[in-house]
Amino acid sequence: MIVFRGPDILARLLLSTAAGAILFAAASGSVSAATAVTAVRPAEASEPVRFDVFFPSRDPVGLQQLLRDQQTPGTADYQRWLTPEEFAARFGADPARLARAETALARSGFSVAGHFAQGLHVVGTAGTMQARLGTALDHVTAPNGKDTLVARGPVTLPLEVQATGAQVAAFLPVRRQVFSQRVGHAVPENRNSSTGGYWFSDLKQAYDAPSIESLSGVGRTIAILMASDVLDSDMEQYFGHENLAEPTLIHIPVNGGAEFSTSSGTSFEATLDVQQSGGMAPGATIRLYNIPTLGDNDIISGLEQILADNASDVVSMSFGECELFFTPAYNGGTNFELLILFYEELFQQGNAQGITFVASSGDNGALQCPSLTEPKFIEGASHPATSPEVTAVGGTNLVTTFSSGSENSAYVAENASGDPLVPNDPFGGTPLTGGIWGSGGGPSIFFGRPSFQTGINTGTNFRATPDLSLHMGGCPGDAVQPCGSNRSFDIEIFGGQAVGVIGTSASAPDFAGVVALLDQLTGTRHGNVNPLIYSVALAQGKKPAAAFRRTIPGFNGVFSSGQPVPVPGVVVPTIATYNMVIGNGTLDIRQFLGVPNLPAAGVPGTLSNP
Repeated sequence: MIVFRGPDILARLLLSTAAGAILFAAASGSVSAATAVTAVRPAEASEPVRFDVFFPSRDPVGLQQLLRDQQTPGTADYQRWLTPEEFAARFGADPARLARAETALARSGFSVAGHFAQGLHVVGTAGTMQARLGTALDHVTAPNGKDTLVARGPVTLPLEVQATGAQVAAFLPVRRQVFSQRVGHAVPENRNSSTGGYWFSDLKQAYDAPSIESLSGVGRTIAILMASDVLDSDMEQYFGHENLAEPTLIHIPVNGGAEFSTSSGTSFEATLDVQQSGGMAPGATIRLYNIPTLGDNDIISGLEQILADNASDVVSMSFGECELFFTPAYNGGTNFELLILFYEELFQQGNAQGITFVASSGDNGALQCPSLTEPKFIEGASHPATSPEVTAVGGTNLVTTFSSGSENSAYVAENASGDPLVPNDPFGGTPLTGGIWGSGGGPSIFFGRPSFQTGINTGTNFRATPDLSLHMGGCPGDAVQPCGSNRSFDIEIFGGQAVGVIGTSASAPDFAGVVALLDQLTGTRHGNVNPLIYSVALAQGKKPAAAFRRTIPGFNGVFSSGQPVPVPGVVVPTIATYNMVIGNGTLDIRQFLGVPNLPAAGVPGTLSNP
């Protein structure tokens, strides 16, 4: 298995992977149904198809140096962000290679519909795919009900295209999960108990956000990447409940996007993402990039569009996939690890343009993967949260003050205690035992310890997740009942109804909103904010209260938060600086932003926190 460590990781991975690598195989073992699709019919030979071809960067070492300098005060490139055109000219694919590949593809019956920094957008027909790339295509139904195309077997470029260094990722199965669940104990009004349901204004008071009059995200833009549209009427109802207008919301379908449906999990997720990020930064503009499915093909297309538009300061991604799913063992011997490379190229380009990427760390604690040999959950972390260019956000249960008739939601305490699950399988196969609901965390199997984590004892030599946490809530419907005490939830307006929601899909867009506040405060983008997060954490040391709240007990099936928790046989120190349950801790937002003297968001319903 390849471990990405050095500054030239992208070039070395390309050299170590055979040109035209196979990027499709049926999953095996207990994850045989992990593709989560239903075959409908074979593609007609005349049907149009579209896929992307990637090429190595011209200067991967130089790119790594730039990314370091952009985060290092005093350097000439500190916070000097590139335009997409500047990035392509310095670090994109070699134009001569692109031209040779374009000519070779044309001889194979394909045409180039456009360019992006790392490669080509290619179009053709399903018949040409089968004749020249060696595989037939099938129409399948993705979990959100969207029709999509999946290859029956390997997708292999013609030899003369391979000779240009080209690589392809095309027509892969849909395996990403969204990280949210409805809960049945929601009520239409908030402030009904000390554990929610919480609206955004409750969270802003509890996490000490600045007053809306001080910072609201004005002038900044948040991108939501998800496979669904949302209802403007839901946004009007949600924000109207807290006496605010709906934030400026721009609907951007990518490759046709997916329609809103009250039966769709991705519609539920897209709605949550817009409401949580907009609630934290109601003055920001939100760009909803609506892709057809959560397949890698569509996610990559969405990221490419976000980078080309260069209109968003921060991108929120509330989905993920067990890292083991990229390995040969989980794909009948076929290696999917090259996909990690493609994502890294996109995330690094975004960071170079000043874009911050935020991802949910997962809802199944440190047990996010299925075993291949037994029907049980095993240890594993979630991508894209494991990427060093992405900020991984975990979650907790939140307890606030409560007095009937009062809207006061002052912070009292938090816990990150996992809830054991009844046997279930989110991947669609045999029910798995040993699962847990809780803050996703753990070490990556792909990425070595990034430089921003070297100053803190993370307990591993690999990239550790999460980086920080905010509220996610607990006690899903498939938890062993009754759950422990102090399980909380948020409120979402979905299809015109108030519903309870839990998951790191709530905490990640919340942090995206915090980044929008940071960008407004400083008047600039911040790119990869992980170096900032860890520098603030190092400065805090083991003090229990400052930017990060750390005295939070928790256990996610493998790791402890470092606070006293009732786990037999687990002996832990107190107030650790980092752990793989809540990362560096949850936020005191004003302290994190470095503005403790700014007015705080007070009791909901007041001028400081409508």
